[in-house]
Amino acid sequence: MNIGVYSYLAAAIVYGFFAVLLMLSWRSSMQGKLLFIVIIISAVWAALAAKIAVDDTGLIPFYQVFELLRYMAWYVFLLKLFEMAASQGKGGTSYKKIVRWILPMCLGFTGLLLVNYWFSLSIQPVLGIAGQVFLALIGLAIIEQLYRNTSARYRWATKYLFLGVGGIFAFDFYFYADALLFRRVDQGLWEIRGVVNLMAVPLLAISSARNKNWSLNIFVSREVVFNTTAIMGGGVYLLLMAGAGYYIRAFGGDWGRIGQAAFLSLAVVLLAAILFSGQVRARLKVFLAKHFYKNKYDYRIEWLRLTDKLGDKVGREAQFETIISALAHTIDARTGLLWLRDGGSGYKNVASWNTGQIAIDEPAGSSLVHFFEETGYIINLMEIDERVDEYDGLNLPEWLQQINRPWQIIPLQEQGELIGFVILADPLVIRTINWEDRDLLKTAAKQVSNHLTVLMTTDALAEAKQFEVFSRLSAYMVHDLKNIASELEMVARNAKRHKDNPEFIEDAFGTVDNAAGDIKKLLDQLRNKQAQAEKKTSFELAELVADVVRSKSGQSPRPELDVQCSESRLTVEKERLSNVLGHLIDNAQQATDDDGTIEITVSCDTSMYTIEIKDSGHGMTADFIRDRLFKPFDTTKGNAGMGIGMHESRDFIRGIGGDIRVQSKPEKGSIISLLLPVMDDGDRCSGADG
Repeated sequence: MNIGVYSYLAAAIVYGFFAVLLMLSWRSSMQGKLLFIVIIISAVWAALAAKIAVDDTGLIPFYQVFELLRYMAWYVFLLKLFEMAASQGKGGTSYKKIVRWILPMCLGFTGLLLVNYWFSLSIQPVLGIAGQVFLALIGLAIIEQLYRNTSARYRWATKYLFLGVGGIFAFDFYFYADALLFRRVDQGLWEIRGVVNLMAVPLLAISSARNKNWSLNIFVSREVVFNTTAIMGGGVYLLLMAGAGYYIRAFGGDWGRIGQAAFLSLAVVLLAAILFSGQVRARLKVFLAKHFYKNKYDYRIEWLRLTDKLGDKVGREAQFETIISALAHTIDARTGLLWLRDGGSGYKNVASWNTGQIAIDEPAGSSLVHFFEETGYIINLMEIDERVDEYDGLNLPEWLQQINRPWQIIPLQEQGELIGFVILADPLVIRTINWEDRDLLKTAAKQVSNHLTVLMTTDALAEAKQFEVFSRLSAYMVHDLKNIASELEMVARNAKRHKDNPEFIEDAFGTVDNAAGDIKKLLDQLRNKQAQAEKKTSFELAELVADVVRSKSGQSPRPELDVQCSESRLTVEKERLSNVLGHLIDNAQQATDDDGTIEITVSCDTSMYTIEIKDSGHGMTADFIRDRLFKPFDTTKGNAGMGIGMHESRDFIRGIGGDIRVQSKPEKGSIISLLLPVMDDGDRCSGADG
C-alpha cells in the first residue's frame, strides 16, 4: 500500500467530517449550501483517489469527472462571494468580465473534458493536462480578483479561505504544469496531493466560523489549533530532518549511518526542547491569537482556569502564591509578588512566586497607592515613559528596582477600597498589552480581590472566635471565683455564732479545702488557656445530690432532700454536675425568704433521672423565663451576679443529652427540673421499691 492511499483516505475522512459539521450547523444561506456541496464533492473525489491508489480498475473516469466537478463547485462558490463583493460597490467590473467571458470558457472546456473522460474520446492526453493547467490558473485568478476586491474589513473573515483554496489551485497548477512539461504524471506529487487538500480544511473551518451566514457557530478550539499547529510543525520539522539525515547517510561514506543516527537523535532532542519551552509556547499562542481569532482569549477556559486555581485547597501562604500564579499565567509572566494592606500603616509584601520577597512596606499615603485609589488603572511599566499623560503624577517606588524586569502592577480593590496589589514580572514574551488584556486582568483581579476578602474575613472571624472562647472561659472562671468567694464569706459570717461547734469547724475546713481545689483548677485552666475536660466517672446520683444539699445547709432556708429511688448509678462529669446543682440551689435560696421552703426530689424511670428543685420564693414571669433566664450576661443580681450561671448549666445538661425545664409563677415559687439520661451501659436506676 503506497503513500497515496493514506494521503487521499485521510483527506476523504477530514472532508467528510467537515461536511457533517456543516450539516449539523446548517443555515439556509446560498453560500452555506454551496460550501456544503463543494466539501461533499471534495470528499467523494478524495475517496475515489484513495481507491484508485489501491486498485485503479474502472474508477478513473469517475475520478476525472469529480476532479472537474470539484473545480466547477469551487468556481461557483467563489463567484457567489464575488457577487456579494460586487453588490457592496467593489469589483463590479472584474466580476462582469469573469462572468461574461472567463466562466463560459471554463464551463465549455470543462464540458468537453467531461465528455472525453466519460466516453473515452480520442482527445490527446496532453490537451487534457493543458486544460487542467488552465482551470487551476483560472481558479488562482478568481481568488486574486476576489481578494483584491474584498473590503479590508471583511478580509479578516475570508483570508484563510483564500489561503486554503489558493493553496489547492497553486499545487494543482504546479502538478499539472510538471506533467505537461515532462509528458508524464509525477507519482510522488500525485500521492502528496491528498495531504495538500487535507491541510486546507482547518483554514476553511476558520473562515466558516468567521462567516456566520455560511454556517452556525463552528467552534474551532484554541487548544485544538495550538496542538495541531505544534504537531504539524513538528511533523514538517522531522520530515526535513529525515531528508537531511538521508543525505548524511548517502554521502557520509563509512560514517554515514552513524552520522545519520546522531543527527536524527539530536534533531529529536531539539524538537522536544522547543515543544516544551514555555517561551516558544507563549510566542505560538500569541501568534495564533493574533492571526486566527477575533478575540485573543477563550474566556470560558480562562474563567475555569482561574476558578480552579483559586479553589485549590492549600495553606495560607500557598494560597497567596496561587493567587499570584493565577494572574501571572493569564499574560505569561514568570514571576510575581503580592502586597496586602497591613492595618492602617500601609501595604506589606506577604508572598512571592518564583522570586524572593521584598522586606519593604509601601506607605498608605504613597504616590502609587494614591494613583490606584484615584484611577484603579493597571500600570504597564513598559509603556509608562510613552504615555506620560495617563500616568501623570505617578512616582514609582524605588524598591521596584529590586525586581527583575517588572512588567504589570495590578490593583486589587474591593468595594472601592484598595486591599492590595500584585506585581507581575519577567514576561515570557514581550508583547503589547491592549484593551482585551487589560479587561481580562481587571476581571481576574476582581475575582482575586473577592477571594482575598473572603480569606481575610475568615482569618478575622477565626481570631474573633479565639477571643470569644477566651472571654467565655474568663467569664466562667470569674463566675466560679464568685461562688468560691460566697462560700468563704458564708463561713466567715457564721463563724461568729458557731466557732465553738465542732461540726461547724469540720464543715468550715471542708469548705476551705473545696475552695482551694477549685482555685487550683482555675489556675490550671488559665495556664492552659482553655477549660480542662473532666473525665467521666460513675457514681451514685443520690449521694452526689445529698453532698451538695449538705454543703448548702448552712444557708437559709435549709434545703430538704427526698430520694425516691434506691439505686441511681450515673456516668457523667461529676464535678460539673455538682457545680450545676450547687448553683441552682443557691439561686433558690437567694430567691426565697428565710422562712420559706426548698424541696429537692430525686426520682427516676427506666431511661431518665429527674432532679426537681422546688422553692416557695418570688417566682418568675413567663416572659422572663423565655427571654432572659438563660441569656448570658443578663442578671437580676446587680454587681453581685455574672448572668452566666443558668446559661452554663443548661449548656452542660444539654451537652450530655438532658434538659432543664422551668415552671414558675410570680410570688408562688418555682420548680426547676433537671432531666438526666441514662447514657452508659453501667448506669442503673430503680425505684424506691427496688
